[in-house]
Amino acid sequence: MSSSNSAKTFTEKQWVAIEHERGPAEVISGPGTGKTTVLTERFARLIEKGMAWKYDILLITFTSKDAAEMRERLQLRLGEDIDRLAVFNFHQYGKRILEIEHGAQSDKAFRIYDGPAAYRVLLRAMKEVGADERVWQPEIVMEMIGGAKEKGLGPDEFLTVPDSAGQQVVAKMYRRYQELLNEAGAYEFNDLIMKTINLLETRSDLLAQIHQQHPFIMVDEWQDTSVAQYRLLRLLTGPDANLFVVGSEAQAIYEWRRAKYTRLEDQFCADFPNAKTVVLEDNFRSTTQIVLASRALFNGHYRDVDLTARRGDGPRVVDARVGDEYAEAVYVANETRRLHDDGVRWQDMAVLYRTNAQSIPLQQEMIRQQVPHQLLQGQRLYNRREVRDMIAYLSIAQNGDEASLGQVINSPPRGLGPHSLRAIMGAELKLTWDHIYQAMLEGEKLGLRPQAVKAVTEFHDLVSDLTARNSMPPQGLMELVIEKSGYRAWLADDLEGASRLASLQDLAREAAEFDTVGEFLTAFKKKMESLAVESDEGPGVTLSTIHTVKGLEFDAVFLVGMEEGILPHVKAKTPEEEEGERRLMYVAMTRARDWLHLVSARTREVNGRRRERVPSRYLDLPADIVERKYL
Repeated sequence: MSSSNSAKTFTEKQWVAIEHERGPAEVISGPGTGKTTVLTERFARLIEKGMAWKYDILLITFTSKDAAEMRERLQLRLGEDIDRLAVFNFHQYGKRILEIEHGAQSDKAFRIYDGPAAYRVLLRAMKEVGADERVWQPEIVMEMIGGAKEKGLGPDEFLTVPDSAGQQVVAKMYRRYQELLNEAGAYEFNDLIMKTINLLETRSDLLAQIHQQHPFIMVDEWQDTSVAQYRLLRLLTGPDANLFVVGSEAQAIYEWRRAKYTRLEDQFCADFPNAKTVVLEDNFRSTTQIVLASRALFNGHYRDVDLTARRGDGPRVVDARVGDEYAEAVYVANETRRLHDDGVRWQDMAVLYRTNAQSIPLQQEMIRQQVPHQLLQGQRLYNRREVRDMIAYLSIAQNGDEASLGQVINSPPRGLGPHSLRAIMGAELKLTWDHIYQAMLEGEKLGLRPQAVKAVTEFHDLVSDLTARNSMPPQGLMELVIEKSGYRAWLADDLEGASRLASLQDLAREAAEFDTVGEFLTAFKKKMESLAVESDEGPGVTLSTIHTVKGLEFDAVFLVGMEEGILPHVKAKTPEEEEGERRLMYVAMTRARDWLHLVSARTREVNGRRRERVPSRYLDLPADIVERKYL
């Protein structure tokens, strides 16, 4: 393929990036400017020009999904087997290096602990250093340790930079946690980066081998590189500095994983002062209206924002102001149906939100209107634990359903551990009413402690009370379950308590449409059966948080919860944090090709209370590109 012919396919700036041969280079590539095409084409051009063998190039992506998609693109472009191509995300490549090292030292074990296994190790570490779980929530401690590793801080380094007395306690937990992992010959996810760094910093021979093996390195989504990942990247880059990074400044939305992007950018410039910079300026994804709306969020602050739309005009961006979160859900469901009737496929539409809790009314309405949909993250409303628990309680109250007893006897937790439950159920390992009566009357013979007998008795009394009131309207009985079971008090201490309580409240509102518990349970069963039927067109409308949908695009995007306190989030207190929220908004808007709806509510239930809402500051968009609707 001649360069003159291939260049006709690309813009001038794209071609400059593609034809870059040696030395460091940074490509600033905004949304829809063809960054993946540039990466794929440069990879192929290095091979076609004889500058590199296909296995010489290490291409690093942000996620394993991105790596798989890049392999598919290279397969199509190169037209040959690509199984051995070095296309990985950072963790995959770290794992590969560690596996090679452990293969050379076969006496050493190599195990990677998944989330639950690592969590159990942390609980042991906390116990051994005397950290009270009631004070130090393990989930938060695990996040703090993960954050330290993302910043390249080992236990010793973490100890030297305490911000508070509390951080010193976390540092002790971190140290013991890592010691326990080492004793078990195990790594957890973030160790795949840290351990690789430690290995390469002490093994110059192995590092030289990697430099020889991969003289060219290319990196996608450069802006989301963590501090530890950049440290690894710097090690992998050989003496010729053939490092080619592609990213988007305005789409840096993972600041919680690292230092500020600008700080990392400064480090890159210091490390590679002669690096070529190419800014891609043409957006081929979105209409003029969407490009102008997304540009209006910033005042030329980022190099990749001032894009030129090459697709031409489309519909105006819709700014829809509705009554509450339920009206919001109705609006979205109605509009997706309207677009589908006009020929847009369900799978080419997406509803985006800041937090997963916002999805519950949306799921409910889409189920009611039979709009096919899929969740990229989180759980479907009716598969959530608290919803399954509530249905189990109602089933027991309605007809004594034994099949539901095991679901809720310890939900919320009543202090019945695995030993107690096995003793109650016996060899059958299936909970029945007879087992409950026996535990109440002969608990000591079964080896139960007094508190376990007390818990079973209280559960029996609760169920008896609910059964006696099963003629109540289902909504009222559900509220009774929430209070008398201790569910509300339990959720008050749960990290996802607000979200779980919201799903129960939404289920109760749905139940209000029925006069009896039996009618509601029958309708619920039919609805669950209908959910198993997929659309003939594919997976349906995508429901997702903004973070999860990064890198995707859709014909139509509905961005909901456009209110102060949601987007920008209430926790965004500093100018830097607010700027991060603005970039998050930018990412959401630029997922849209043709239609963009920004939806806000005048009131919304927050933490159990209905509150007046103020439209987001990000809705201040040019009047000539916006259609405002008050509904």
